[in-house]
Amino acid sequence: MKYALLIGPALYAIAALSPSAVAATGQENSSSEEQTTSAIQNENPVDLKNALIAKLPGWLAEYDVPSAAIAYIADGKIAWTLVAGEAEPGKAATPDTLYNIASMTKPLVAETVVRLAKGGAYSLDESMAVSWVDPDIKSDPRHKLLTPRMALVHRTGFPNWRYQTNDVLAFKNDPDTQFGYSGEGFQYIARFAEKKMDAPLEKLVEKQIFIPAGMTQTSFTKKPWFEGRIAMSRNGKGEHDYATVREDWNAADDVWATVGDYARFLTWVMDNPVSDEPLVTFWTAKENLGGQICGEGRLAVDVCPKSLGFVGGWNVYHTADNLIVMHGGGDVGERTLGFFDPISKTGAVIFTNGAKGQKVIRDVVKILFPDPSFVAFMNLQAGG
Repeated sequence: MKYALLIGPALYAIAALSPSAVAATGQENSSSEEQTTSAIQNENPVDLKNALIAKLPGWLAEYDVPSAAIAYIADGKIAWTLVAGEAEPGKAATPDTLYNIASMTKPLVAETVVRLAKGGAYSLDESMAVSWVDPDIKSDPRHKLLTPRMALVHRTGFPNWRYQTNDVLAFKNDPDTQFGYSGEGFQYIARFAEKKMDAPLEKLVEKQIFIPAGMTQTSFTKKPWFEGRIAMSRNGKGEHDYATVREDWNAADDVWATVGDYARFLTWVMDNPVSDEPLVTFWTAKENLGGQICGEGRLAVDVCPKSLGFVGGWNVYHTADNLIVMHGGGDVGERTLGFFDPISKTGAVIFTNGAKGQKVIRDVVKILFPDPSFVAFMNLQAGG
């Protein structure tokens, strides 16, 4: 089963290492934007790192997570990276360790698709049927309604994966009628982009993202430089195994990256916005899904987000004080998160290779970005 850090029909939450293993390495005006992050942006990055150096090994041991890699972003730059634990039994994780980032693959594809549209290659609101129709739905006229924008905000009507519909892609709902998180939607939009641009997806991402962002340690498919660098995963039974390394790309899952490389992606996205709109305006989802995580047994009223939804393939979480753009991922033995505040240009990337890694992520967020609502959401995701 594939997991992701986000809201949907059901919440993901309802889902021994020594200290020596640590290796350091509506439109709003500009004044209101500045006020949104005053509680977070004054933290000293060195103090934050020292706090994690002291606590991270203990968390890994407590939650039975082999390792964690963290990159912290301050003022739009990577301030530091920190890695603790083991990439595999008896082998320390390092800043060069490659982690399976699971659904954090999606923002790489989303940014590629959006930036191609910005360059005039196509419209996000055109029918994808002109360039691509999956054979499974060719006889269903609803395929003509599908647009790139629907796929980016998870409104295609597809299931998450086609194995949920007997290994045949099918509509669970009419397109653009309701939210439904879907990896198949990202597979679909990637096929569309390939056909429209007459180029392989990996080449499109390389040209639009990897090269301009300076990302040399991230790949959708197996590469010779993976050798000896992969973080083994630990599942919920405490068993070690290697996560999927693909020979063919998946637009929604299983990219491998170092924590520093993905942090470079986040800083590049902040430095190269795809819109001239004010940040708060652009990063406001048209569909507010916050009600799915607020209420009895979920988030209390006083920490419920003002807004939660998807913009351009990213999950956007508005709190009373902060604007958080994020995406997470989780497979059998991996839990990951990347987030940034485009106003304060603060953020972090956190990779883990353990089934209980969400608890490590929660505790790291408490230190790095102690927004009460965001921390409460992380706690919900971690199962308390």
